[in-house]
Amino acid sequence: MVESSNPARSGYFRNWLTFFGVMMMLGALLGGGIVFVEEVLLGHSSPYSGILWAAACLFLILGFVLIPIGMLWERGRVRRGAARHRPLSVFTFDLNNPEHRNAAMVLVGGLVVVVVLTSVGSYESFRATESPEFCGELCHQVMHPEWVRYQASPHARVACADCHIGEGADWFVKSKLSGLRQVWAVAVDSYSRPIPTPIHNLRPARETCERCHWRRKFTGYKEMDRSYYLSGEDNPVEKLRMLVKIGGEKTSLMKGSGIHYHMLIANKVQYIAVDEKRQQIAWVRVERADGSVTEYNDRDHPLTDKERQTLEVRTMDCVDCHNRPSHKFPTAMYSVDEAMAAGRIAVSLPDIKVQAVSAIDTPYDTEQEALSGIDDHLRSYYKREYPEVFERKNADLTRSIEAVQDIYRRTVFPYMKADWHAYPSNIGHLESPGCFRCHNETLVSDTGEVIFKDCNSCHLILAQGANTNEVEVNIETGLPFVHPEDYSKIEEFTNCSDCHDGGAALYE
Repeated sequence: MVESSNPARSGYFRNWLTFFGVMMMLGALLGGGIVFVEEVLLGHSSPYSGILWAAACLFLILGFVLIPIGMLWERGRVRRGAARHRPLSVFTFDLNNPEHRNAAMVLVGGLVVVVVLTSVGSYESFRATESPEFCGELCHQVMHPEWVRYQASPHARVACADCHIGEGADWFVKSKLSGLRQVWAVAVDSYSRPIPTPIHNLRPARETCERCHWRRKFTGYKEMDRSYYLSGEDNPVEKLRMLVKIGGEKTSLMKGSGIHYHMLIANKVQYIAVDEKRQQIAWVRVERADGSVTEYNDRDHPLTDKERQTLEVRTMDCVDCHNRPSHKFPTAMYSVDEAMAAGRIAVSLPDIKVQAVSAIDTPYDTEQEALSGIDDHLRSYYKREYPEVFERKNADLTRSIEAVQDIYRRTVFPYMKADWHAYPSNIGHLESPGCFRCHNETLVSDTGEVIFKDCNSCHLILAQGANTNEVEVNIETGLPFVHPEDYSKIEEFTNCSDCHDGGAALYE
């Protein structure tokens, strides 16, 4: 190509800084185009796509700035009498020359292929690091409990990154910095067993949970029908049928409130917990729609001035109650009840409820030791206490043992010391304090008011006993709850978890 006689038109452009800016812009446009095709045309969305868009924009702007800076720099050099740079002379070619033209086509085509493959490979690498398999199986021993429970959760088809990272560059960077620390902990074997919770650097629920779960939606009632098997030789069954008042925002047709009173936009609930797991709450502040404010303090163990200054004042969101949305560890009691109701554990085996729970809730050092221990525990018990059952119903016993072993595999992980004891659920109040962390008789306002503990505010009991098919009850008031052992009424401020811990302690 013949060089132009006008240096302003071509000479100043020919410097490495400007050339580098042009290449950056071309690369950014190509990378952005690939993300556009992936997201818009092919419909593949990713929390990391925001990172790629941000990187493309950054390189595009930087390249655009470098072009005039390089030209100004070159013009200054030439005006001071310096010789012009000729960094691109090796690329000079004549399009009329077939050799030059063919070489240029090969060079450009090869460059496009390399850039496309590199961009696609980088993008797919990002997509791989967000996959549940990457999160759950790469650090197999450490994340194995969470991985197993995730696959049995309602969010099993939601990618880990959607909740733990979400969209945007800022949380991506935070997560990767945290990930580096975690990789180091795994490499030097310094991680905690179990993994401590709650996760303090978790993205706010309003930026993750509420992308799918709309706060303003009135959810209303949800019917729950559960079967509980009591202790006893014949494993008596107790059923409970109730309406759970999930509630939500008040509308012209709905009364609103219910359990989701805590999440109403018009209300603001704050609290201070004195322990790391947020199970011991010593102060609650409620700000209502009408502007009224009430503070409740633990009258038995009030906060000190130092605690008020140093402890976190947390505003309630989804994860304060739904603290195990995708990694819930069901108790041995719950799991055995479910297996018995489904027929996987033979109800005809005497005392099977108590023995199955006891076999699961026994300390073991390894999973293999646990599986052998469960088999030995149950076979030895029936061989010793019920020799006729052991001989006559050996097939039922074997099937039940396999079911109990399967429960252990899915809910207890001795290597990481992970089970329901380590990770209590805050939903409900049967086998952990849950709702009663705040709704109790010790949190009292200055006027002597307690946070209400009226059972009907959250649920209505429709039927209770061996048969719950026939329901005759006032839908406004429901039935009083009675303890299934003796059918006595429960006192207002009785905490179920004082006796029920989900394991064998209830039978000791």
